[in-house]
Amino acid sequence: MTPPPTLSDRFAAYADAVLLEGSPTWASAARGVAADAEVLALVERAEEARRQPVLVLAVARWLGAPPGPWPELRRWLLDHPDRFLDELGRRLTQTNDVRRTSPVSLALARVEGPVALLEVGASAGLGLLPDRYGHRAGDVRWGAPDSPVQLEVVVHGDLGEVRLPEVVWRAGLDLDPLDVLSAEDVGWLEALLPPGATGRAALLAQAVSVAADALPRVERGDAVDDLVRLAAEAPRDATLVVVSTGTLVYLPGRRRQEFVDLVRGLGARWISYERRGLLHDVPVVLPDGVPPDESFAVLALDGRALAVGDAHGTRLWTTG
Repeated sequence: MTPPPTLSDRFAAYADAVLLEGSPTWASAARGVAADAEVLALVERAEEARRQPVLVLAVARWLGAPPGPWPELRRWLLDHPDRFLDELGRRLTQTNDVRRTSPVSLALARVEGPVALLEVGASAGLGLLPDRYGHRAGDVRWGAPDSPVQLEVVVHGDLGEVRLPEVVWRAGLDLDPLDVLSAEDVGWLEALLPPGATGRAALLAQAVSVAADALPRVERGDAVDDLVRLAAEAPRDATLVVVSTGTLVYLPGRRRQEFVDLVRGLGARWISYERRGLLHDVPVVLPDGVPPDESFAVLALDGRALAVGDAHGTRLWTTG
């Protein structure tokens, strides 16, 4: 059995990934952490859920640490351990990447409306608005053509016509909900974006402007403990659709299975865009020729794989 990656391995892998996103600053910082036993020991003082590389670097950025070069960032971290750990202990990774709504919307198009959307790990609720964004895959367009948010996804496979159902109710659950009308909360979302990823910053601002007009409802709650309570508020004449995108990785294995069982017990449809291999109930056969970095996540409807794609939902390979 392959041993799980060490914290150093995780930072090294993140360095490679974030460099591809156009952020040499964070790539250098992540490599610095990966090779530094003293800084790794500092990060390991935080609980496991708070050790994600993006969260560590975002908290340092939020607190005003120098972005680089690495020796300066290292010195700041070691000079401010208590302040850094206190802030790290109260923060969660809440990237709210709206690009993932394109894969979600393709699965949603297979559900008969009207629908009630319930997203777990909803953060500021930007993922609750797939029908309020415009989407395009080649010559196929769907969603809101006049929206300031226009997303493009490369799809390998036949899409045909895509029609989204009417969304008549939407709500989300998050352990620490963010408010799109709060400058501080939006600032935290910005801090989570890798420096240099200017396209993502502009997209976030556009999505926040859409959400400010729609004000998605996000309740403070746990994906397992509070799911049934919130689902009970959905209109009975609408199809309940539970959505999870990159959320279930933060649940321990047993809690993850509890979530899956609860969704099925509700009789809801379930759209997931989660890391490949995370959900044993969602088997997938990779299409021929899929590059490894483009099969990071699996798009599934009710546990049946529809496509594999990259971490951000910008490239998809249909699975049948």
